Amino acid sequence: MASSEFQRRTDKVKLRKPAVEKKRRDRINSSIEQLKMLLKDELKARQPSSKLEKADVLEMAVAYLKSKTAEQSYADGFARCLEETARFLSAHNQLTTDKPAVKKPVDPPQKPQARVKSVSGGKKSISSVPKCPGTTSTQLWRPW
Repeated sequence: MASSEFQRRTDKVKLRKPAVEKKRRDRINSSIEQLKMLLKDELKARQPSSKLEKADVLEMAVAYLKSKTAEQSYADGFARCLEETARFLSAHNQLTTDKPAVKKPVDPPQKPQARVKSVSGGKKSISSVPKCPGTTSTQLWRPW
């Protein structure tokens, strides 16, 4: 009796095994079809008119996900850099606002007058600065 019971169990396992394998293959095929639908634009760009094998779909899905991960990584790095820059600038801005502001002159700056020390140590004003020959009053003399 034990052998007949053992035989029935092995028969059930033999019957169940193909059904389980079929369900597994169906799940794999369904997932690959879903990948095809999700990546249809990417797949058309790479191989527009050829029939794709399952391995091709999986390889393209992996490549696509890697590229998206790299793009996301770049975007994350850029955002982190932007945050650090903003933090630095706000800290620098606080330092400059703590200092008293330098008042700007209200009047436009006057032309500087050349001053020469006299023998007595005082300063006297020179009314005109010597000009280079050949220059007119509208041109600015440059030494080069």
